[in-house]
Amino acid sequence: MRHYFIVGNHKMNVSEFENSQEPELKKRLLNTFTKAVGEGHTIVLCPTFVRMEHIADVVDGTGVALGSQNCHWENSGAYTGEVSPSMLAEMGCTWVIVGHSERRRDQCETDELIGKKALAALTNGLRPIICIGESVEQRKRGKTIDVISKQIDSIHSVCGRLMLDASVIAYEPVWAIGTGISATTEQIEEAHLAIRKCCRERGILDMPILYGGSVSADNADEILSCQHVSGALVGGASLSMEYFRSIVESAIRCAHA
Repeated sequence: MRHYFIVGNHKMNVSEFENSQEPELKKRLLNTFTKAVGEGHTIVLCPTFVRMEHIADVVDGTGVALGSQNCHWENSGAYTGEVSPSMLAEMGCTWVIVGHSERRRDQCETDELIGKKALAALTNGLRPIICIGESVEQRKRGKTIDVISKQIDSIHSVCGRLMLDASVIAYEPVWAIGTGISATTEQIEEAHLAIRKCCRERGILDMPILYGGSVSADNADEILSCQHVSGALVGGASLSMEYFRSIVESAIRCAHA
């Protein structure tokens, strides 16, 4: 039976988990979480920094893991507005997203910087979800495989052996983030197979590879059924309890297919 990773990235939003006044819906969601975790799936929620404690309370007892949307590469220092991986670990986080395409675009994060963040996370006991992916221009030029190979190489050169043990890769084509346009299953399979080949050439044999890019309740079954997809990094759909519950149910269903 396949085991999936389903990660909810709330971005700079307050989710229904925190505000819902529908106890029955929340109960169904938590029951779904418990069932998924009980079957060996990994469910991670990544709220904003200021809502982490609340989310931890909401999912207490379900086995759902707490993740951060970002971290710094140092554990302390004069870095205004940043949060260190050691602080996140103290808060109970066990996962952290690094290199999300929005941070690459808006905060000009480079592969080397992302590698430093991933290494800092790993040395503090956090599992990094390392995001890679190509822009629409790069895909049009047929550079998808070259781009993701270079991204993996750059991060691996910083993290080394540690990357082999505990990291997860999320392939998120930049052109599919927040657009409502998901990659086709053929595009996803091609990219994930190339990523797996690239990882194995560097001694990383069983790296989980998630797909991220307009994952929804409508397309989750199709995406999770892809041979080389180990789970999903879910953005906007993770804000809705019903939508996110449907995606987790898709993972449970696909695992038994």
